[in-house]
Amino acid sequence: MRTYTSLALAIFVTAFMFACGKSDSSSEASKGSATSKPSGKNESSEESADAKLVVKVLLDGLQNPSSLACGDDGRMLVCDAGHGKVLLYENGAAKDFLTGFDTEYWKVDAKTGAKRFLLGPISAIWLPDGSIVVSDAGKKDGADRLIFFKGAGTADSGMPTNGVPPTTKLEVDKGEGNPAGLVRGADGKIYACGQGADAKSWILVADPETKKLSPWASADDNDIAINSPMQLIAWDESSLLCVYSGTGGKEDGLIVKWSLETRKPVAQWNLPGIVDPMGMARIPGSDDLVVVDNNWALTKVNVGKLARISLGDGGKATVKIYEDVKLAGPVSCAFGPNDVLYVTQLGTHFDQEKGQLLSISGIRP
Repeated sequence: MRTYTSLALAIFVTAFMFACGKSDSSSEASKGSATSKPSGKNESSEESADAKLVVKVLLDGLQNPSSLACGDDGRMLVCDAGHGKVLLYENGAAKDFLTGFDTEYWKVDAKTGAKRFLLGPISAIWLPDGSIVVSDAGKKDGADRLIFFKGAGTADSGMPTNGVPPTTKLEVDKGEGNPAGLVRGADGKIYACGQGADAKSWILVADPETKKLSPWASADDNDIAINSPMQLIAWDESSLLCVYSGTGGKEDGLIVKWSLETRKPVAQWNLPGIVDPMGMARIPGSDDLVVVDNNWALTKVNVGKLARISLGDGGKATVKIYEDVKLAGPVSCAFGPNDVLYVTQLGTHFDQEKGQLLSISGIRP
């Protein structure tokens, strides 16, 4: 079993190296960094001068970390996707919780055979009864699915849904893959962002009783041209918000509000200044959101952003970027019961054990 340790040095080192263009050199970015033995005092901090945010590194050594989910009791699920497992983080330490998931490389270069972005379980959420739903995303498109668990175990100990086969006649459509951004809607159903053919860009839905996973709403069928849905949140009793990252490296991210009743978009907002939004969370006590911008690239990890989003009328969103918070390929974010924001990031390199879990405190309603 891998031991997960926390850093005893401020994230300032990593942030500084990224800000100075050192993002493609792991040896440079890791100079001065040291891991400490697990203890109650297992992190240090950096205070952002403008936003007054305090950033702490809670865990390192993750490989392509993805989604995280905080329970009301403070326990946190962290998807260590490249290692094919979900961790349980509590009381300042992490342990294996759900293991044995298949992994696959998301991208294989047809000419060179180069493999990139090893993925396994990429999203996990708690349900009100303490059970867990995990995205089993390390198979093939059409075979990826969700798995329901009553507690700790292995991938084969849960109750799986079906996969979703092709929904078009396009040759490139192999079915839905890498379901991401899970959320439980106000109707009790589980919603997921589909990553199949861009001709549809599905939101998927799973019935917890029947374990049936099926297409729910298509962006393309509703004249939304932006692809790659990444994260869902339950906005109110009648709607969901979904963030779409769009084309990698292009400033075309979008947030769409979907009606649970009609399965139609009722509002949408462009995100000026945001390149590749991947994670989104509602600020406690507020109608504002935070978004993490991965600033995605196929061959390296770029400097990412943390932003505060205010959704205005007429499709206008106000975006405030926390300039002093430098992130290394942030992927997901969630608030805990103490109103602290938790973020997973790839670190200096993807497909290596450079990933981290961070906490960011100081964000106010």
